[in-house]
Amino acid sequence: DNSLVTYGAGLGDGATHQYFDLPMIVAGKGQGQIKQGRFIKCKSGTLNSNLWLTLANLMGLDIDSFADSNGVISDLWT
Repeated sequence: DNSLVTYGAGLGDGATHQYFDLPMIVAGKGQGQIKQGRFIKCKSGTLNSNLWLTLANLMGLDIDSFADSNGVISDLWT
């Protein structure tokens, strides 16, 4: 399976534009690079952009940041 599919919200609170601590679903194996069948609870304050950076790196993009990311979610990797 080469797929990576995400589902979730872009904002937690539209009034304040809060975009961290959002529930997200990541489905697919990403060529066997994703650990499947788990619930990952990230540290409070983890930015949504960290997930996008992580997925970009898993897809082979050699980038160090995405938007205002401050790290990757290494628990996704196998």
